[in-house]
Amino acid sequence: MQLHPGVPSEAVRHTVLSLAAGVIGLDFGSAPGPTRAADDVGDLLRVAPTALPRKQRHYRAFATEMSEGDHVLVFVHHFPFALCKVAGGYNYDPEISPESGRWFRHFRHVDDVRFYADRDMDPRKWNRITMNGTIAPLRTPSSKSYRLIQRWLAVPPNNVSGLLRSSESLGTPP
Repeated sequence: MQLHPGVPSEAVRHTVLSLAAGVIGLDFGSAPGPTRAADDVGDLLRVAPTALPRKQRHYRAFATEMSEGDHVLVFVHHFPFALCKVAGGYNYDPEISPESGRWFRHFRHVDDVRFYADRDMDPRKWNRITMNGTIAPLRTPSSKSYRLIQRWLAVPPNNVSGLLRSSESLGTPP
């Protein structure tokens, strides 16, 4: 998932602020920046899926399919940025709060945030993983994202040397 409001030049800043605030989230609208009130779709648990913008209907999975304890791989510019664990249910707040790291109305609390740069410290060796949207539930165990999450979770968060040994190419699965 990505955590910036359609402003790629501020993607890292928005992502860091959101994760530091302990939240991940999304919103609707096509204009860059925080979603305008006029584009607000309301609570995803109450709105009819057909009332959502056609190209953003899959965002509903954020409210309906994600569960506490699920792991979320956060991307910035098609590179893994962080891995976090969902620590609460879906929330909808019609008031955004950019100063607190939450520019979105639809959010979930997270914990156990792990940063990719702490996992693999040489960015020249990072594998680019192309994202096709803001959020996509992982259902294919052979996908690069799925395998990365599994590999990342196999090593305790403070075991950097173990991570370095296990951070082989994300090429073809074994």
